[in-house]
Amino acid sequence: MVVYRQSRRRRVTLLLVIVTSLALITLDQQGAGVIGSLRTAAHDVVSPLQSLADDVITPVSDFFKGLGRGNELEKENERLRTVNAQLKSQAALGKASQAKISELESLLDIPGVPDYNGVVAQVVDGPTGNFERTFQLNKGSSSGIAVNQPVVVADGLVGKIVAVAKNRATVLRVDDPKFGVGVQLLETTGPGPVAIATGQKGSTFLRLQVLDPSPIAKDELAVTRGSADSIFPEGLSVGTVVRAVDKSTATAQEGELRPIVDLDRLDLVKVLRYQPGAQP
Repeated sequence: MVVYRQSRRRRVTLLLVIVTSLALITLDQQGAGVIGSLRTAAHDVVSPLQSLADDVITPVSDFFKGLGRGNELEKENERLRTVNAQLKSQAALGKASQAKISELESLLDIPGVPDYNGVVAQVVDGPTGNFERTFQLNKGSSSGIAVNQPVVVADGLVGKIVAVAKNRATVLRVDDPKFGVGVQLLETTGPGPVAIATGQKGSTFLRLQVLDPSPIAKDELAVTRGSADSIFPEGLSVGTVVRAVDKSTATAQEGELRPIVDLDRLDLVKVLRYQPGAQP
């Protein structure tokens, strides 16, 4: 009996649901105001919630997508850093090459100095001893270099050859105490007094011993005298006066010269295969 009542109740409930559904469908198709209002109200409630959900979900989705491309972006950044470093290196190399070309051009044609079939060589090493101011060249006797040949750059005198091997030569710098050269000072009015310039122990300046009582002014230029028996041709710049001498009553005076060449920053030099007494 109970089973019969439950079965009957289920059939009645199903019938009511079907009838209600048909009624709602009919009202919706006819554009009934109640249904439309309910639908509009539901849309007004749901739309802000949907927008809020989109605002929350979209950044999170983008974040996880970014995580997925993390390795790809890191590789691209590394590639760009490598390209940037290569471009900087190429720019620096270009500047260095241009500087090297300019230096070679200046050595190949030194204004006012006879070439004497000179040999351009590179400085490859420093002094062989602790107390010498020398440096080594990458060329030697096989290139025609010999002892006592002068060594120059475009700015002026560097030193002289003191030892030679087949493919190596040693240069004694002008500021070594064992180096000496006859010079003439150039004044604003013309040639000045004759002097001897020698290196000094414990100083990068040259000692200047003037052979006549003429005064010496600061910043005067000293050039090689170029006598008949000198191993240096005439007119090579040696240094500028750093200490004036005004004792005109002395028979011999002393001053100091600052070398015209930066002897600690040499790369390329020119060895003049010069013979004393040779004419340009």
